[in-house]
Amino acid sequence: MALRIGIIGCGDYSRHHIGLVRDLPGAEVVALCSPRHQAIADTVAEYPHLGGLPVYQDHGALLDDPTVDAVIVCSPHCFHAPQVLDAIAAGKHVLVEKPLALSVSDARSAIAARDRAGVVGAVAYQRHGTGRFQFAREAVLSCRYGRVLGVNAHLARPWHQLCAGTWRHRLDVSGGGQINDGGSHLIDAVLWVTGLQARRVSAFMDHRGTEVDIDSVVNVEFEGGALGTLTVIGDSCAWHERHHVWLEHAAVVIETDRVTLHDPSGQVTQVDGFPPPVTPVANFVDAVLRGSEVLAPFECGLHTIGLTEAAWRSAKAGGAAVDVTRMVR
Repeated sequence: MALRIGIIGCGDYSRHHIGLVRDLPGAEVVALCSPRHQAIADTVAEYPHLGGLPVYQDHGALLDDPTVDAVIVCSPHCFHAPQVLDAIAAGKHVLVEKPLALSVSDARSAIAARDRAGVVGAVAYQRHGTGRFQFAREAVLSCRYGRVLGVNAHLARPWHQLCAGTWRHRLDVSGGGQINDGGSHLIDAVLWVTGLQARRVSAFMDHRGTEVDIDSVVNVEFEGGALGTLTVIGDSCAWHERHHVWLEHAAVVIETDRVTLHDPSGQVTQVDGFPPPVTPVANFVDAVLRGSEVLAPFECGLHTIGLTEAAWRSAKAGGAAVDVTRMVR
């Protein structure tokens, strides 16, 4: 049996997912949806084998197609929640690009709809399938190094320059700036690796003359007492990412593709030899066809947008602390 997948939104990143589907046994793209004719043309030019497939301008028409079992939602952010809900109502399994939704209430609606329909729902947080983040998660959640004391993570990209003039700089379409784009991966990774949930958030943001946040510093008090600082710099001259998790008896550091473990004696060990990554698409197909665990379920999207929404509220209030627990529970 092949999982028949429809693509909703045919921008640049959807073509990455299409390539992953093409290379997977047991899955195939059977329909495309985009209101932009050029996006469809670019997709077929890159993947000629998709020529001749049904093409829809409206996602509702694609969802009415009985040959579609599942969808990958790659549209601009403001469309994610309504398209996810429509897909679930049509009985389709859903893999959605981040963010799952632009509000906690919409994320909750997606989770409730998934549970009622009994379909598979996943968010394309690829770090869940990579060895370095899986190692860090196991090291933290095993508790062999004690509890988490603090987290420091940052993401720097020339996002301001690269996205200028695109929908990502439009608040009505993107819902927010870099903290809701690449920063969504950073926040999700921190929460997933540590197993922590945010209690209170205080944030400061610089929009750099745009409608959306570009640079952000977010201070977090987690449930259980751990503290964290998340820095998202969207006006950087270079790309860089780092995660520090400080435990009672060790520290785990992920810096780009390098993982190190620091023990109480001061010894620093580089960890390597990780297995090949499992992509969100491969995990999604396995979950639908074989019942495998979903590595990044909708709940990850809920907690990520919960912290993000609290950060937006705090920044608007001049950095005043915002209670996250009331938002996500």
